[in-house]
Amino acid sequence: MTGQRAAAEPYATRFETEVTSIDGRRVWLERSHFYGASSGQPADRGTIADIDIADVELVGGEPVHVLATEPSFRVGHRVLCSVDWAFRMYCMRAHTASHILAGAARRRLADCSYTGLEIGPETVHVDLETDATVDDETLIELDGTVNHVIWESRPVSWDDMPIAAARERDEIAFDAEADEGAIEKGRVRVVTIEQETDTQNKTRLSGPTGPANPWDVTVCGGTHVRNTREIGPVTVLGCSRPVEGVIRIEFAVGPQAISRRLAEKRAAFAATSALDVDLEGVSDELERV
Repeated sequence: MTGQRAAAEPYATRFETEVTSIDGRRVWLERSHFYGASSGQPADRGTIADIDIADVELVGGEPVHVLATEPSFRVGHRVLCSVDWAFRMYCMRAHTASHILAGAARRRLADCSYTGLEIGPETVHVDLETDATVDDETLIELDGTVNHVIWESRPVSWDDMPIAAARERDEIAFDAEADEGAIEKGRVRVVTIEQETDTQNKTRLSGPTGPANPWDVTVCGGTHVRNTREIGPVTVLGCSRPVEGVIRIEFAVGPQAISRRLAEKRAAFAATSALDVDLEGVSDELERV
């Protein structure tokens, strides 16, 4: 298995295992489903034997669990572990949404490639290497495309393959530095967002080596949902240029996305009322006045 067990089995959030080592508040487990912070995705939250986890670090590719307080259990004890499902699911949704956005950007922007991701507690940003100009209309198009792909209920899958094979496939987005957590023993973990499900036949149109026309194929060590419909609402918030040649697009998922949509709708209704025009006429009226 390439990468973390949490990424391979993201829906497993409750398990029992043996404690193999303890150093103060740092705990090692025989088997762990906790995600260690990597590639822009934060560490899982949760408990080990009802003790809160403060952090999960990756040391030599293995998760080290930093507890909020020193444990009462000892090496050799079996402990019940629980992953905070709400936060895990938020990260799964956010990470998969970032892949959809990267796929949309590659189709919309010239010479665009993914360079990084950061999942924050309320917003997410994706860094894209491109010299293209990203204006308000471009952001609106990206927002619409992302939400259409979510609505289309595209299957999401993950597997591993030899690094050499991944490098030979032009459609695979591969940044060795950004995707360090997805590389292990000469193999890489690849996450695929497939083409739209054929709603007539309930099957996917695939070629001999995978989906015939996948939306996005990226080397990635993060956790993901199984289908884009699980992501829910996404709202693109804006963009910036942190360094020359890189565009940073910020978006929200779930409740924060809904809050932004509500704010935009209030502003739109206020504009129609103040200008005494319907929504379609706001732009023209603003230009006139």
